[in-house]
Amino acid sequence: MNFYQTVQFFKRWGAVFVLLFAVTTSVHGIWKVEENYWPFWVDLKEGDESERTQVLGPFIEKYSTPQRDWTAVRPFWINYSEDTPLNPWSFHILYPLFSYRAADPGYYWNLFYLIRGSHYETDGELNSKTLEIIPFYFYHDNPRVPELSYWGLFPIYGEVKARIFHERISWVLFPFYTEWVNDGETTYGTPWPFVRIRTGNGSSGAALWPLFGHYEKPGHYKYTYFLWPLIYSRVEDLDKEVPTRNYGFLPFYTFDEGPGLVSETYLWPFFGYTDREDPYYRENRYFWPFFVQGRGTPYVNRWGPFYTHSIRKGVDKKWWMWPLLKRTSYETQQLNVRTWSFLYVLWWNQTQTSLNTESDFEASRTYAWPFFSHGNNGEGHKQFQLFTPLQPWLKHNEVVRDLYSPLFALYRYEADEETDTWRHGFLFNLLTLEKEEEGHRFTLGPILDVRTGEEEGGFSILHGLLGRKRVGEETQWKLFWFTL
Repeated sequence: MNFYQTVQFFKRWGAVFVLLFAVTTSVHGIWKVEENYWPFWVDLKEGDESERTQVLGPFIEKYSTPQRDWTAVRPFWINYSEDTPLNPWSFHILYPLFSYRAADPGYYWNLFYLIRGSHYETDGELNSKTLEIIPFYFYHDNPRVPELSYWGLFPIYGEVKARIFHERISWVLFPFYTEWVNDGETTYGTPWPFVRIRTGNGSSGAALWPLFGHYEKPGHYKYTYFLWPLIYSRVEDLDKEVPTRNYGFLPFYTFDEGPGLVSETYLWPFFGYTDREDPYYRENRYFWPFFVQGRGTPYVNRWGPFYTHSIRKGVDKKWWMWPLLKRTSYETQQLNVRTWSFLYVLWWNQTQTSLNTESDFEASRTYAWPFFSHGNNGEGHKQFQLFTPLQPWLKHNEVVRDLYSPLFALYRYEADEETDTWRHGFLFNLLTLEKEEEGHRFTLGPILDVRTGEEEGGFSILHGLLGRKRVGEETQWKLFWFTL
């Protein structure tokens, strides 16, 4: 799994700190201006091994650290590479229009997620190859497991496997003839969805949708409906001691029963109750979804849209005047995480504090859309950016962060409390003001560079047309780029 897949599938529990603040900062110190030839280029460094070069303001940028590099030509293109065992690299053109990701085993690409393909190898031999033009063409070749291979030209002829909750779906002149296969059962559609017949693995049934349908497998399930979805009867798990039963005569009445569970609804979906034994839960619905009272696991106290309080899977959530104000809190193994939002992204703040009472760790991130973002990683590193129209909507999308967000960063501030350093950057580093460990520095593009400090100071106009440098008690002057 490469970097992008890792970010996409990151688990919230136990990784919340990384998930929030990996998009805030990738460094532990302050980026300092090395050379400022704005707008042609600006060189910045963080420590001894991390560098970034900006060309033509925010439009071209190269970023390099010992772990990963990327180059962006905004807003058109960005590519990434990493120094890891699988050597993953990728590039994106007019994201999300086109993306390409590769690692040592193979590659994957997609064109706006509608046309996509992949090629993966194991020990130099083809493992799988795919090409899809959704929804017209599907191709998957798996030489190692031939039964997983398939191809289809929709709607003329073909098949797909492991899609839409079915092991196999095949068609000829869809919708005139289709087969839907799952658990050894085959449902034929002739034409789909109006005429359906089911056989295989002991099952049988037929339907003239939406008028009538009946399917059954003795000892397992029985399902009948009339005027779908208004009248239905479904009984499952007949081989178990307590089957699961679902009946409905919509919109007047529904009934659901299973092991330790009873639920009834009147004038669906407005009024009803749910009783569950393990874990205990009792819910009363007075006018769903507005007035709901649930006690046990989960906990629900909803008087919508005025006030809602729920606790589900350890997540404590409250709404006031939905969808205006929302508060969410939960705990991981190490952190307490609390989030406030107003109209989802108009204002959003998350704070993370340590569960260890002996630790004063506190990290936070704030978005005031579209005006600014502010972050504190809890280790003394702070950031502020003026104008962030995209990041509040896609908080954990690194391509948006690296490719598009810098185009709007008219002003940026970052500070490191550990080293007592900070930097202000205006108009894509046309003007910068820095506090370094040895003093202060001010740059105005290539026009003026001023340093102040006890051990070293001076100024430079046009990078040496006229300048003065002081080191200790020694002073040097420059005139027309020559040292006097």
